[in-house]
Amino acid sequence: MPVLLAEGRGSRLHELTDRQCKPAVAFGSGDGRIVDFVLAALARAGFPSLFVATQYRPRDLSRHLEDRWAHHFPRGILQRDGAALAACGFRGTADALRQTATLIDAHAPREVMILSGDHVLDLDLRALLAHHRAQGCAATVVATAVPRHEARGFGVFEEGPDGRVIGFAEKPPRPVPMRGDPERALASAGLYVFDWIWLKAALRADAEREDTRHDFGHDILPMAMAAGELSVWRMPQAGAGQGAYWRDVGTLDAYRRSQLDFAGAEPPVPLPQTMRRPVTFARDSALEGSVLLPGATVGRRCHLRDTLVGSGVRLPDGFQAGLDAEEDARWFRRSSGGTLLITAEMMNRRETALRRPAARALFRHPPQMAAVSALES
Repeated sequence: MPVLLAEGRGSRLHELTDRQCKPAVAFGSGDGRIVDFVLAALARAGFPSLFVATQYRPRDLSRHLEDRWAHHFPRGILQRDGAALAACGFRGTADALRQTATLIDAHAPREVMILSGDHVLDLDLRALLAHHRAQGCAATVVATAVPRHEARGFGVFEEGPDGRVIGFAEKPPRPVPMRGDPERALASAGLYVFDWIWLKAALRADAEREDTRHDFGHDILPMAMAAGELSVWRMPQAGAGQGAYWRDVGTLDAYRRSQLDFAGAEPPVPLPQTMRRPVTFARDSALEGSVLLPGATVGRRCHLRDTLVGSGVRLPDGFQAGLDAEEDARWFRRSSGGTLLITAEMMNRRETALRRPAARALFRHPPQMAAVSALES
């Protein structure tokens, strides 16, 4: 049974998740959302039902699931909100499974496939399930090669001389390089398959520990590795049309870059049916490495560089952004990687602030009226 974890805010996307959870953030143009990539993979795999765990601002996501995806799952989409189940909500990714174990039990699954609702991906999930069953281990994790400087944000595996995994560390400060490839590390993609009976026992044991984060990466995977029950499914090399694409879009930089991947003439994998290609151009304007989110408009003779223009933003003629870091910092958010985010609220504050000096100047210097002589009166 597939379980979709969609409970997080995604705080590193900043203002983009102020009103909705990260899986519901727009991607591409049209009605596309980040979550649509994993939903499309599930639909292709033919799973008849889906369990979804939500928590932070789930309303937009729930509506999207019902309106656009419910017909793909003939036995239904079952949603549970952590905030409604317990006062403290889900305390971690693993805790979301522990608190809903009785509901999952009602479906009597042999395995559960844990998927994240905030990854941009295109994987053969049936092949993943077949690998899990063939290995005979209680747990399987999907892994992929990433640049070492990016691997600090992931769980990282250590390989032995024969290529088998012998160690795992969640978000290490100095990621261990892959054997024969010192510039890359073997990272967890945050996708798992577990034998349900084994996982329930592991979740009960985890709940009794005091030093736990109730997290799959920090707590459950090390348990599986210590018990000799962890297998790794290495993601096939990505390529156009090969169906093996995965990106964590947890930061503004990664989110913008992934959108640009799909803006070209040949996207790396097909887009889900809910979305069209991202908008990266505007008439009579120069957009360099920039993306317009749905509902954003750009006037003529604008120049943008490495900019995300949020939904509902209207940029006036001649507007420039991404060219002057000091000026941009006055009004907009700039990431550590150089991505500039412009939202409608930021533009409103900017316009209000720029109007005030002009109004004060007018008050300090009223129009000069010519004196009227006594003869003229």
